[in-house]
Amino acid sequence: MVAPIEVLESFGLPDTFTPEMVPLAGQRFVQACAKGMTKDALMRAARRAGFDPLWKRLENMGAGVYGFGLTIDGMVVPFMVRMRATAPAREAPAPMQAVLF
Repeated sequence: MVAPIEVLESFGLPDTFTPEMVPLAGQRFVQACAKGMTKDALMRAARRAGFDPLWKRLENMGAGVYGFGLTIDGMVVPFMVRMRATAPAREAPAPMQAVLF
């Protein structure tokens, strides 16, 4: 049996960091992310944008909640992401290879 994978459900911010404090580049990044992205996809996208991402499980927030810190324009933006477990996509079986001889 294949273990479930976690995919993006939503973004959030701690009470101490208001949405107005998020730089425009960070707002655009969140808008470009789609539900269902994996942690690896989020980290790759953040690195491509030059945001030097940090990922940490927030045990006190419950299952599936992570700190996703991004350094944007010299400021650390402490995003929180809620991930949900899902079954991994199944690959289609490979077609039978034709007999070569």
